[in-house]
Amino acid sequence: MAVKLKKISRKNPQNLSQSKWYLTQEKTGTVGTQEIAKEIEGRSALSLGDVQSVLSNLVEILPLFLKLGQTINLEGFGSFRISVTSEGTATPEELTARNVNGVKLIFLPSVELKRNIEGISFEIE
Repeated sequence: MAVKLKKISRKNPQNLSQSKWYLTQEKTGTVGTQEIAKEIEGRSALSLGDVQSVLSNLVEILPLFLKLGQTINLEGFGSFRISVTSEGTATPEELTARNVNGVKLIFLPSVELKRNIEGISFEIE
């Protein structure tokens, strides 16, 4: 199965009179928890309700560990961690929690997950 690509034109933000063409993935839809749970159910001895419960609990539990400053490593899947950006100050004494101006959730896929998407074929629409 090929990943569908489409051609789009993007303007240069430095010079709006210039533009170039790029390829971008054509979105074919969204897969939700229900669909993921059904796929897992079909590959395991767990019931649909059990799988949904595990996925729901995972979503609730991950933030607890992230708020403790821990990296979460789901073997074979990847790791999650929090990244913080802040405004700089002249001295360390001036730094407070108010200097935080951004928090991001970082996901790093595992080597195994990356390996499983190698060899993707593409089709331009």
